[in-house]
Amino acid sequence: MQSRFFLSAIGALVLQSIQGLAAPGSHPKQQSRATAIDTSTLNGKFFVGYQAWFRKPGEDNGNSHWTTDRPSPEVGHVGVDTIPDVTGYPQECLFDTPFIKPDGSAAQFYTNDCEGVVDLHFKMMADHGISGAFLQRFYGYINEANGGWDKILRFSKTAAEKYGRGFVIEYDLNGAATSSSNITATYLADLAALSDIISSSAYMRHNGKPVIEIWGMGIVTSVTPADGIAIVTALKRAGYYVILGVQQAWHAELVENQTGYGDVFKLADMLQPWTVGSYDNDNYQDFHDGRQAAEDKNALAELGIDSSIVVWPGGDNHNSNPSSPFNPDSRAHGDFYRKQLVGAVDLKPTFIFGAMFDENNEGTAIYPILHNKDLPTNQQFLGLDDDMAADAYLTMAGDAADKIAAAWA
Repeated sequence: MQSRFFLSAIGALVLQSIQGLAAPGSHPKQQSRATAIDTSTLNGKFFVGYQAWFRKPGEDNGNSHWTTDRPSPEVGHVGVDTIPDVTGYPQECLFDTPFIKPDGSAAQFYTNDCEGVVDLHFKMMADHGISGAFLQRFYGYINEANGGWDKILRFSKTAAEKYGRGFVIEYDLNGAATSSSNITATYLADLAALSDIISSSAYMRHNGKPVIEIWGMGIVTSVTPADGIAIVTALKRAGYYVILGVQQAWHAELVENQTGYGDVFKLADMLQPWTVGSYDNDNYQDFHDGRQAAEDKNALAELGIDSSIVVWPGGDNHNSNPSSPFNPDSRAHGDFYRKQLVGAVDLKPTFIFGAMFDENNEGTAIYPILHNKDLPTNQQFLGLDDDMAADAYLTMAGDAADKIAAAWA
């Protein structure tokens, strides 16, 4: 099934290293969490996206995300395609589900608003040499009544400081609309309220400025190009280094500017094309050689805009979107992820973005998930291949983190 995988000499050496250290069944790679990262620069880093939106239903949180259309997860009504391996999680942060494992026990989910969960997740990042996390902050939930998002953000700040990781606030435009709110004013007010977060020693800076990402510009079309210009201009004037998460075909929009979003893209300090779902294991190399290497990298360099490359392990969203067919082979036994990691390191972007650390809804989580042999028997889920170490994908990411750091050294 695999397409011909062309590598430069440097890329081949990277592949050999990553494959050697992260082969299926390998032992966990542990790095000392005492070695704190340099939070003054994004250069040579490997960050993961952190959803942190999985909470126990029925506790007035309004944001379970374990389920789609019911108050609590039920067989046939679950919103995730992967189940986390909760080995080592604090017991007080777990709850039983109706999904029954082969040994007759109930599969357990965790609640993200339990500080021990966030602490453990950042420890995983530190133990595997991952630089830290971009914390998702969805527009529709900024002013959540019970403050759940703020609580998790502060848990993340504490954990990042504890384990020497970096973190960034990533605003997701989903839920935003130019017609119904002043998005620029909302962001500026929110950042002012989070001044203690931004001032953390663990908060990432680049070129002397605190980093902010706005994800979905040109993807969430309820936010107009004019509003996009206003948002980016205001954030830059306020002293922020601004990353825009944009559609994977951003370059065509920049050249043709049919809708006007190209004018927004030009204002960014960095663009991060969202490539999840744009290719599979068979055609990744064609995408890498044609789009990422020839188009994205060169075009951004000519514009004087920094770049970030997104990598993802493969996934599935059949449970959250039943019309989508179940795709149990999307990860190709880790080969799909390894190819992308090699390709990303070889292009030497400012940093690599791993989508995602904990995305169970779309099945792209790289933290430990249940092996196939441990999956529930009364609902279909995507599992980890039985001969792979529980932390195989974290290990692959950490190995790539070493390589991108070395490339920038």
